[in-house]
Amino acid sequence: MVRLIFSDIDGTLINSNFKVTPKTRQGIKQIVAQGATFVPISARMPEAITPIMEQIGIDSYIISYNGALIQDMQQKTIASHTMDGQVALQVCSYVSKHYSKIAWNVYRYHEWYSCDKENEWVQKEEEIVGLQSKEMSLMELEKQDRIHKLLLMGEPSLMGGLENTLKAQYPHLSIAQSAPYFMEIMAPGIEKGKSAKTLADYLDISLADSIAFGDNYNDLNLLEIVGKGFVMANAPKDLQERIGNVTQDNDNDGIYYALVEYMENKG
Repeated sequence: MVRLIFSDIDGTLINSNFKVTPKTRQGIKQIVAQGATFVPISARMPEAITPIMEQIGIDSYIISYNGALIQDMQQKTIASHTMDGQVALQVCSYVSKHYSKIAWNVYRYHEWYSCDKENEWVQKEEEIVGLQSKEMSLMELEKQDRIHKLLLMGEPSLMGGLENTLKAQYPHLSIAQSAPYFMEIMAPGIEKGKSAKTLADYLDISLADSIAFGDNYNDLNLLEIVGKGFVMANAPKDLQERIGNVTQDNDNDGIYYALVEYMENKG
């Protein structure tokens, strides 16, 4: 019997209209009613995850910022890993100077700051998650510390070169693209798979008794560490080939059908 279910959100748990489909909601509620714990695990901030859980109608542990922050059902912190404020300042200063068309964002606990609220990428993200960022200058960033995540937004054509540059300059940081136009930067060692292990240990549950769903490269270590990982049909082809267990895409109830198949095979 599966005891833990981890799921990425964007491109996985929600469809292209940013909603949980009725069938997916039904499948999750059924398996939770049987005793499993469903855990969203996302690059999003906590306030952008909670409304998704409200769509499903369940209380849950929350893993946000790609694993940098883990909270229980009362939003009490189980684990928190932040990056140094001066390092964040260096990264954002470099981006501002050499990649002026890329917008940088700073997240810490329940706060979201952006370099320019008029930026089209920032505005699009505000619309998607239903939250408003606060504008912040580099001078104001100097005063910040305990940062959970930096998010860089921009044209995919710019992201590849920037990712390679930042990985070379800051090899200790956790850097990954969660979408062709998004780059997430966290403290050293932050990844979804490690945070899943932290929560499983906290709950005294073996990861062998867990499954996971994802659709992008920042989900890879999560999909590989659990008992069985499912990749969505909308995921990059090389990720599908590496994981092997491919379900329907996020617009066609992929999580629901994978849960049904998994439970039938286990039954």
